[in-house]
Amino acid sequence: MPTAGDVFLTRRSILLLKIESTYGTDAAPQEANSYEAIRTIDPFTFTPGQEIVEVSGGNLSRGYSRPIATIRPAEISFRTYVQGIPSPSSGIIYSATAKPPIGDALRACGLHETFETVGYAGGRYRYAPTADVGSDMSVTIVAHRDGFEHRLLGCRGNVNLIYQGAAPVIADFTFQALQSTEASTTRSAPTGLPTLVPPRWVDSGSIVIASLSPVVENLNFNTNNTLFPDRASSALSGSGITKIVITERQPGGSFDPESDVNTLDFFAQWRATSGAILNVQTNVTTGNRFTLTASEVIFKKVAWGDKSGLSLFNTDFQAYERNVNDEFNLLFD
Repeated sequence: MPTAGDVFLTRRSILLLKIESTYGTDAAPQEANSYEAIRTIDPFTFTPGQEIVEVSGGNLSRGYSRPIATIRPAEISFRTYVQGIPSPSSGIIYSATAKPPIGDALRACGLHETFETVGYAGGRYRYAPTADVGSDMSVTIVAHRDGFEHRLLGCRGNVNLIYQGAAPVIADFTFQALQSTEASTTRSAPTGLPTLVPPRWVDSGSIVIASLSPVVENLNFNTNNTLFPDRASSALSGSGITKIVITERQPGGSFDPESDVNTLDFFAQWRATSGAILNVQTNVTTGNRFTLTASEVIFKKVAWGDKSGLSLFNTDFQAYERNVNDEFNLLFD
C-alpha cells in the first residue's frame, strides 16, 4: 500500500465481484476465492457522485455558506474478455461449481442463470432475461486501486458485448451502485483468474442472420436495461438510494455487413419490419465456446457505410420477444 509521498498507480488495480444473498448487504468478495476476481482488459473506471444543496442568503453576503450533501450516486464500468474454463480430466467442462468467469456479472444485468445437463454430454450455462424485479440479482463490487478501495453495494447494470474481427469478444460492463465505504486496504494478487486464451470471433466463430452468413467485421449487442436509482430517506449505506431497479429493457445493437442485395436485401428487411434470427457463435471448442442467439431481431435503421471504398450496410437492430422474456440468450458450453 502506498505510504506518504508515494503515488497511486492506475495499473495496480483489483476488481472483486460477488452475488448478494440479500440486496444491498455486503457479500464480502475476496481475491482468494474462485470467480470473485475479474480479469480486466484495462483499469476500471469509477465515478463517485454527490449532489448538494446550496445554502445562501440571510447574512448580507454575496457568497455561499457551506453546502449540505444529499444523494450519493455511483457508477463503475470495466471491460473483460468473454472466455470459458479449462477442461478438467473428467472431460465435463462446466458444473454446479465450475462456472463461466463472467457469470455472476451477467446475473446482475437482469439475466437468469440456468445450469443445463439434460440431453447434453456435460454441463452448460445459459443466461436469459429475467421475468420480473423479484428475479433480479445484485452484486457487491470492491474496486481496489493500489492500496485504496471503494465498496459498492446493490450493483445492477448493463453489459455490451463487442465483436471486432480478429479480436476476442469484449464484455463491457457498466453498473450503478449504492456507495458504501472507502478505505486504505492491503490485498494480495488475486488467485483463480481465468487462464484460457480468450477465443477470437474470426478464428473459429460464425454469424447467421435470417439463415444467411454475411461478411461482418463489427457487431455489438447491449442488454440496454433502464436503471432507476430509487431515492428515499430510509436509504441503505447513507447514499440516499434504497436500491437500483431495472424497470425495462430494449436489448439490441448494431453490425456492419458488406452490402449485397443478392444475398439479403437489408432495405427490404428493414421496410418490412420482419423478424430475423441472429446467431453469433465464438469458437467451437467445448468449454471455451460462447453463443449469442436472438430469435426476433428487427432492423431499426439501415444506412450506407464505407470501409476504404467497400460499401457496407450500417445496421441498428433491436431484439424483440417471440413469447415472453425470450428476446435473447447467451450459452456457454
